[in-house]
Amino acid sequence: MSPYSAWPFLSDPNHPFLSAVWAVLIHGGLGLLAVAPIVWRSDRRMAYGVLAFVGGFALDLDHFVAAGSLNLRTIETMAGRPDTHSLAFVLLLGLLTLIVTRRRLAAWAVFAVNLGHLLFDAAGGGVHVLYPLAHPDGLPWLLCPIGALALLGVSSVLAGGVSRSSTDRRDRERRDRERRDVLAVG
Repeated sequence: MSPYSAWPFLSDPNHPFLSAVWAVLIHGGLGLLAVAPIVWRSDRRMAYGVLAFVGGFALDLDHFVAAGSLNLRTIETMAGRPDTHSLAFVLLLGLLTLIVTRRRLAAWAVFAVNLGHLLFDAAGGGVHVLYPLAHPDGLPWLLCPIGALALLGVSSVLAGGVSRSSTDRRDRERRDRERRDVLAVG
């Protein structure tokens, strides 16, 4: 993608491999951040954490399809991002997840991870956020950190209903036993 001076965190077409590594790391990290409270409170932290990280950059596979090439330089010099980088597509992914899994939390996680990706990319311009509309062609850069924090906050609220991990449960049960023992002795 061509650099956008107002958003300095985008890739550099002169260094396509480093740009690809950067994209994987930043999108994976944002994806994990968006659902961190849900991942933390789950019984499968490692698996869900890896899924969130991979899901964070998986949306960029559309670049290869749109470019018709696996060449990183070709992808880096595309005029803009494919239309799958849109709110409509992100909503569709969340809805499909809900239909397939029948789990609202899973649907939220897919939506949040991909919306985090979209917010980051849209801050650089060249993204039809409201596809099929041609405009806006990006978002103000400040929406990326604000949006990421909002996704984290919603995930935190939703994670309140997720069961704690078995380790946390065992610790809580152990503390309860110790309190009862202290009360029984006293």
